[in-house]
Amino acid sequence: MSFYYKGNGAYCYSSSVSMLLSVMGEDISPSLVEVTTGFSLGASLERNNMLFFDNGLSSPDKGVNLAFRTLGFSVVEQASSMDEEMPIERLKCDLEVSPVMLGPLDMGHLTYLPNHQFLGGCDHYVLVVELRDNEVLIHDPAGYPYVWLSVEQLEKAWKAENIPWSSGAYRYWKTPKRRGFPSDDEIYDQSIQLYKDAYEKQRIQPKFGGEAILLKAKQLLDSQISNEEKGHLTHFAFPLGSRRAIDFSHFFKERNGLLSSLKEEQAKLFGKCYTCAASQKWIDVAASLHLLADTEFKFEETLLNEM
Repeated sequence: MSFYYKGNGAYCYSSSVSMLLSVMGEDISPSLVEVTTGFSLGASLERNNMLFFDNGLSSPDKGVNLAFRTLGFSVVEQASSMDEEMPIERLKCDLEVSPVMLGPLDMGHLTYLPNHQFLGGCDHYVLVVELRDNEVLIHDPAGYPYVWLSVEQLEKAWKAENIPWSSGAYRYWKTPKRRGFPSDDEIYDQSIQLYKDAYEKQRIQPKFGGEAILLKAKQLLDSQISNEEKGHLTHFAFPLGSRRAIDFSHFFKERNGLLSSLKEEQAKLFGKCYTCAASQKWIDVAASLHLLADTEFKFEETLLNEM
């Protein structure tokens, strides 16, 4: 039996790309954008030594650009150096032509979010629709369409001083254009090569992939994980990991049944991890992480042997 999950998820950059492409009449799902970024595979301990289920050697910024190219689009990307002023006049001119995608933004400065004061240093991506009277009108894919943010708060969020993996400041994407119509097979083949390259690079690094997951399982059993990281796993990493694994499972389904089934199994294990974490059953979380690491090792080996 095959069916899709449809619902909320922390797909901010993928949903923002999808919205930006919809401006030009393209209907590209956030799920397809997500898998073509190549970012959301693997596991890493690269940011504050916390466990993230993604390619810690890349970033959402790089992944977004890869997704545009793989899906057959060109796009204009703008960024400034950290010592430059916010390009508000340039943004105003660009918004007279079309909405633009901004990010990363520091969620701690997005004051329309009910819990923004607890989200400092968390990255986010949005679509900006309009600039008027020192406020910007935003479509926020976290569940907030048509919200207003002051330019003063935008500057603090958009500079992203506490987002260490993103180079520069005030990054945005505008005016995507079709440059080709790749077939499903071409998208798949290009994505597979991207995934292989990412895993080959991870293999020569310490604390990546299944090894990173096993290390966190041990730390849980030894009571060496902070409440901050427990919150990160419960409210972000586990549910997002499950959503991503589902989308990868469907992406692989028609071309590699084993990769698809491994991702489906990972989706279920992420769900189990979340369920146990929400009930503070951290020993059970550690047990599920061991199973998750096993599927990650199998996935990596199967992927690298994909012809």
